[in-house]
Amino acid sequence: MSVDASQLALEELRKIFPGQVIGPDDVGYDEEVCSSCAEEVAKALLIVKGSGSKFAIRSAGHNANPGFSSVSTAGSGIVLDLRGLKSKSLDNKTNVAHMGAGNNWSDAFTWLEAQNLSVIGSREGRVGLSGFLLGGRADFCPIHPWHSVGQVLTCSGGQGIFSSSFGLGVDGVKNFEIALANGTIVNANAEENSDLYLALKGGGSNFGIVTAVSLQTHPLIRVQYTIHMYDPSDYQNVLNAFAKVQESMEQDPKIGMFINTRRDFIAVGMFYAAWSAEIPAAFDPIVKLTSFIGAAVPTANGTFSTLNEILEEWAYKEQDLKHAYLTMTTKISPKLYQEVHQLWRNIVDQLSLTADLHWSIQPLTQAAVMAGRNRGGNILGLENVSQSCLIFACDWKQDHDDEAVRSALAAALERSKKLAVEGELLLDLLLPTFAGTSQNVLAGFGAENVKKIQDAARRYDPEGVFQKLQNGGFLLRDI
Repeated sequence: MSVDASQLALEELRKIFPGQVIGPDDVGYDEEVCSSCAEEVAKALLIVKGSGSKFAIRSAGHNANPGFSSVSTAGSGIVLDLRGLKSKSLDNKTNVAHMGAGNNWSDAFTWLEAQNLSVIGSREGRVGLSGFLLGGRADFCPIHPWHSVGQVLTCSGGQGIFSSSFGLGVDGVKNFEIALANGTIVNANAEENSDLYLALKGGGSNFGIVTAVSLQTHPLIRVQYTIHMYDPSDYQNVLNAFAKVQESMEQDPKIGMFINTRRDFIAVGMFYAAWSAEIPAAFDPIVKLTSFIGAAVPTANGTFSTLNEILEEWAYKEQDLKHAYLTMTTKISPKLYQEVHQLWRNIVDQLSLTADLHWSIQPLTQAAVMAGRNRGGNILGLENVSQSCLIFACDWKQDHDDEAVRSALAAALERSKKLAVEGELLLDLLLPTFAGTSQNVLAGFGAENVKKIQDAARRYDPEGVFQKLQNGGFLLRDI
């Protein structure tokens, strides 16, 4: 693809969408076309396809992986910006919410809570609706640092806080509206284009551009939340306590949690799907630890939207940090957690203090897997066991740290995988929200599911437009 193809597409798009295209001479991030409806997305896609230009799709642009929601350099491609797709409507008979892909989760939570309803989605409000759902998972992800006494993390993706009760976010999707490479707009649901519907439930942007989703809502979910920080020297007790509560999640689906380790503290997020005056006894193994050093987020009763607001207040404002991350999935093992922590500590002690390498555990329960299957299933190939998503992430600013950071992340992942293999704990799954560009996410879904994704891609994108011209993403071309 040459710059000429990008320029050709840009000129044609300006004719069709006057005032909606941002080019190299305008104030904007990339050469992009901002659409306000599905029909405009379909027209823009046809123009880009005809020119042979590279393109990327952006809803909120939250994924830190290079090229996933941007093009590499100015003039090298077109960004199809979905942030204008802000429609929202509610079917009062079924309580299914229909929302454009340009909405973020703050938009969704606030709108639905005004009607005493909740939906399962990202706990970080800035995350885009479609990006979170197509990736398959989200909840807490160590990508964006915060400040205060220390730094604590959140994330985007498809696993909500209370996935044990409701499954992953994508399991709640009743319908995808999607623009295909041939310029048509179709619906994908359990009755119509059902093969595409299943493939989209975790299969990413391999088939078309999702312009709207229909989500099953639930009666308003009341949430108690807090994030505690602990002395990192007490990591053995903290990790043991975390594993103990994690195991109890199978019996109590109201529990949600994560743990994140930093040089100066260990943060534990505790969430419960009910209001109470005190932190529920379910968290006693953690709350009773004597190494508690403070609360990054004080205990409060609220909803998903108020939790969003609290975390936004803590958000670290520096915008020019670089982010990178890698992931693996294992069975629950406090012994493995401690071994991973020790090797992480050895690696981070050799890294510059200007690079913040940290690691997290995000639980995924067997109950969550079954809740998803009971709602029709997804394409992720989740094994029917209690499991942990381990995430290694780094935030840094200086270019001279680039090579050291990449090497440190790779070392942390490979050494941890070796330990997990030795303990017969490693699982195939690589959850898309937390995976790096070098990781073969789709292969982790299993051969049978990969074939379903390939079959759907051949049927709905027979020319391979989304493999040949799309700039980045977890694509079939990379398997």
